[in-house]
Amino acid sequence: MKSRMNEREEILCRLWEAQDEAYELMSEYDSLPHRYGETTLYQAEAYIVNWIGSRPDITTTQLAENLKKTPSACSQIVRKLINKGLVSQTRNAQNKRLYNLRLTEKGQQVYRDHIAFNEYCQRITFQMLEGFSDEELAAHARVQERINQAYREDVERSKEQYSEQ
Repeated sequence: MKSRMNEREEILCRLWEAQDEAYELMSEYDSLPHRYGETTLYQAEAYIVNWIGSRPDITTTQLAENLKKTPSACSQIVRKLINKGLVSQTRNAQNKRLYNLRLTEKGQQVYRDHIAFNEYCQRITFQMLEGFSDEELAAHARVQERINQAYREDVERSKEQYSEQ
């Protein structure tokens, strides 16, 4: 029984290390600039272009709520995108303190380029996974969902601990 437990612990440790490596790689990827056609954006900027492109007239406040970021952080990125000529803002007719966001023509092109790039990356990844059965992939998805649940619970515990101080 003990050797079975050691074997399981070994597998779980490999999984933990793989998660750590995935986090590091995603963080590195997100910190790098990427070219979308003629435009270079950081991942946070491209993500907001996608949100605005798929939800024209969204406000910065709505962006912040959906992205779980502060309105200030979203405003800074939106300002950069406006300065790059990718986003325009118009005053909201119902609430003059708010601005609706839309992509400019240049922003629409970046939006399309970003979608195409994501689809390309996804195709490559899916090709790399072709050797796995549907059952193996489904099992991995279930494992990842459980790991994500653990992360969510860690986040909540950390928030509770911070709010108690």
